[in-house]
Amino acid sequence: FFSETNMRQPLRVKNNGARTRTTSSKAYPAPVGGWNARDALAVMKPTDAIALENWFPNTSYVEVRGGYSSHATGLTNNGKTLMVHNALAGTSTMWCSTASGIYNTSSAGAVGAAGLARTNGKHQWVNFGDGTNQWLIAANGVDKPAYFDGTTWTAVDNATSPALTGLTSTSIISVFVSKGRLFFIEKDSLSFWYLAAGAAGGALTEFDLSGVAKKGGYLMAGATWTVDAGDGPDDRVVLATSEGEVIVYQGTNPSSATAWSLVGVYELGNPLGRRCLQKYGGDLVVLTQNGAFPMAAALQSTSVDYKLALSFKIENAFNTAARTTGSVFGWTICFYPARSAMIVNVPTAEDGEHEQYVMNTITKAWCKFKEWDAEDFVVFNEELYFANGTTVYKAWTGQVDGTNDIVAYGKTAFSYFDGMGQQKSFKMFQPVLSTNGGVSFLTSIDIDFKDEPIAGNATYTPIAGALWDVSLWDVDYWASGLSIVKDWTSPSEYPGYCAAGKLKISTDSLTIQWMASNYIYETGSIFG
Repeated sequence: FFSETNMRQPLRVKNNGARTRTTSSKAYPAPVGGWNARDALAVMKPTDAIALENWFPNTSYVEVRGGYSSHATGLTNNGKTLMVHNALAGTSTMWCSTASGIYNTSSAGAVGAAGLARTNGKHQWVNFGDGTNQWLIAANGVDKPAYFDGTTWTAVDNATSPALTGLTSTSIISVFVSKGRLFFIEKDSLSFWYLAAGAAGGALTEFDLSGVAKKGGYLMAGATWTVDAGDGPDDRVVLATSEGEVIVYQGTNPSSATAWSLVGVYELGNPLGRRCLQKYGGDLVVLTQNGAFPMAAALQSTSVDYKLALSFKIENAFNTAARTTGSVFGWTICFYPARSAMIVNVPTAEDGEHEQYVMNTITKAWCKFKEWDAEDFVVFNEELYFANGTTVYKAWTGQVDGTNDIVAYGKTAFSYFDGMGQQKSFKMFQPVLSTNGGVSFLTSIDIDFKDEPIAGNATYTPIAGALWDVSLWDVDYWASGLSIVKDWTSPSEYPGYCAAGKLKISTDSLTIQWMASNYIYETGSIFG
């Protein structure tokens, strides 16, 4: 028995009409934290970038990198090594070696005849003073070592002046200096050879590391590690083997048991080429398949902590490149103080495509450079140069890559905009730029960890500058200092929980800095 009056009734739902939507805005700094190829997309800092190509991260903005221009042309065969002779008095010179010879590339324009004939251009080199001459010494393991005294090149053997005796000179593949003494690495061997202190030639003495290198292989490179940031008694000799061992000695004379001692043997990973050791201030950087490691931090124990690598923030990209192209010639490190940059050259194919992973040495933020297909880099007279094909180019100069526009692309980290559980509709995106002229660019956004290219190609048409006594005030374009450009762009109304802004820009004449990014979006209920 029941009645209508005591039946259970469903609750009434109050109809408030359409869900209330709120318009919000959010501003973020430019991705000065640099390229992050390590962390999960959901936890990256807002100052990081998922992609940062041809943008260099400075302390308060990111800037489109400089371009390159032709410097020295007409090399016979492709340039493989750039070297600098640092003259103590007079004029320093820059040289490029190819499979035909060593060419003077100090001055702009067509090069002259080779200073010395070669059959292989892949050299390791050093500057060394013996009290009489300041030498540039280069070795490649095929030709006789090349000595340059500031005037004349000499292919050195056991009968020249200077001479090298005790070892067939064509077996020497690398050379370095420690405590005023020349050290030479023998090709396909665990031996290094050394001269008397202060001597550029003479009888070579062998030091065999076969009993020290536990994993075998052969020596790849050697260098001095200046532990106390100056030339002193704490300097150590660092030797890298093909099997990833780093052998460290301390002392001044390998012939003396009291003046030469083993510090330790460490495993850092297989070296990337013979140019895997590079001086870094008072430290030494080792370029390996596991990353770029500063010696002072890496050799705290016999097992390496990968978090100490300078390249730790881009370790996924770095390790992938190392595994894929680690055997390709062209891996090297170049420090460019004028831009506070450490450049790691990453070859895809010899005489083909190359990229550079570039770190700001102040902030340790990374980016990637493209379209510089460099076989080697060097700093000469405080300017950066690279070799590509039969030409040496001046790099990071001007705002054009030869005759091509510089195209820069960046993608910020994803952000939930302080509402992880709220769906949003993204309405507007605004990159804040600082530039010295009229600029056009492409923008878009990715939603919820998608990765889609920006539709279209970035193009740039320079605005004609005004002419004095001809052009009109308030009508024509007058070049000025940097000014702020804030143009809102309207992407499709993408719904999603998080978003990343994308910016592609092209230029052949402008300085362009990315200062910040602004977003406008609407939020609804937690369920969207």
